[in-house]
Amino acid sequence: MSEYDSLDLPGRTMLISEGLVNKSTHLLKIDNRYRLITPIEAERLQDFPDDWTRYKKTSAGKIVEVSDRMRMFFMGNALVTGIVTRIAQGIIEIEKNNK
Repeated sequence: MSEYDSLDLPGRTMLISEGLVNKSTHLLKIDNRYRLITPIEAERLQDFPDDWTRYKKTSAGKIVEVSDRMRMFFMGNALVTGIVTRIAQGIIEIEKNNK
């Protein structure tokens, strides 16, 4: 596996370890400099709206801002919403055809 992601290729699978730096971390190399992807870039890779993971509701009902590390964990735990939608549409189509 390359040490960094190519901007010319589709993004790799995100993992729950995205909040840590390790061999599966999504690094970008731009102008000979490396950087991690941002939480918004991670949300976009997973087909979520920008800042989808920015806030959470605590068990006490309070809305609080989430750390970038936790936001990356959320995205590593998520499914690509566009793919889930296509699967659901396929199931609906099969169900319609079987009636």
